[in-house]
Amino acid sequence: MQIYGQLVMAMLFYGVSFVSTKIVLGAYGPVTVLAIRLILSSVFLVVLDRLIPVRGPGRAPATRAAPAIRKWPTRGDLPAILLVTLFQPLLYFLAENFGLQYVSASIASIIIATIPVFTPFVAGPFLGERIGPWGVVGLALSLGGVAIIVLERRLEAQFTPLGLVLVFVAVLAAVGYSVAVRKAPIRYRPLTLVKFQSLIGMPIVLIIALVTEGLPRELPATEVAVHLVYLGIFPSSVAFIFLSAGIRALGASRANVFTNLVPGFTAVFAWLLIGEAFTLQKVLGMAVVIAGVFAAQRGRRVQAALPG
Repeated sequence: MQIYGQLVMAMLFYGVSFVSTKIVLGAYGPVTVLAIRLILSSVFLVVLDRLIPVRGPGRAPATRAAPAIRKWPTRGDLPAILLVTLFQPLLYFLAENFGLQYVSASIASIIIATIPVFTPFVAGPFLGERIGPWGVVGLALSLGGVAIIVLERRLEAQFTPLGLVLVFVAVLAAVGYSVAVRKAPIRYRPLTLVKFQSLIGMPIVLIIALVTEGLPRELPATEVAVHLVYLGIFPSSVAFIFLSAGIRALGASRANVFTNLVPGFTAVFAWLLIGEAFTLQKVLGMAVVIAGVFAAQRGRRVQAALPG
């Protein structure tokens, strides 16, 4: 049950991030926003990795069932970690940040919710995962719930073709990330793996931001600063730790079904933070999404070791 709770919390953090990103994009460019997120995330994760001791075999002799947990990558493991970093944060967040400039949060939510639909097509050949009848039912229910939330009659679909393409690139990056995390060596605990993502991705994004958008000319307003700190710590750090643990424990296909909770959380916090209407139709949609998530979890669990 702990894994399920962590996945729900991760989706809560991601759901709020749509609203926060919309707010901060009014002050800074998309690459600058990502660079600030990764700087904050890197500092937070380095400190957290020092504070939380390694649990498990640690320095004891490694075995196949219980490999020694490492805090820094070996040369042989570096390609797998670089592949994880390529998908997230680089491809996913760059595509999402640029896409949100051309697509409304509601439309972006429904597209992001297709991640579980695409995941089995990739997880099957690369990970040997199979989706059963309950998984199909869960996907159908959760996508139906997402449609109920965002496809209201009063909703004006605000998007451009470029925006749709960019958000779909983010979807594919998320699917690739799920496979890369599942195949990454289990001797790195989720916290350490996410720390590498931020530390490796941060200088790359920072250089791109300086070249394309330059240094910010002024300090952020208080509201923008609060949302930047939130984005750096929760969606960019804590949520990824929870998601990585969930993918390893449940498999890519079943863990990614929880993505369909994101539009519901986005709807709630868009109402609380920016005054977007929160209707009975949205409440119904959230209930259907949650039913789909529970349905998809029925059946045989994918077993995997969870270091740390």
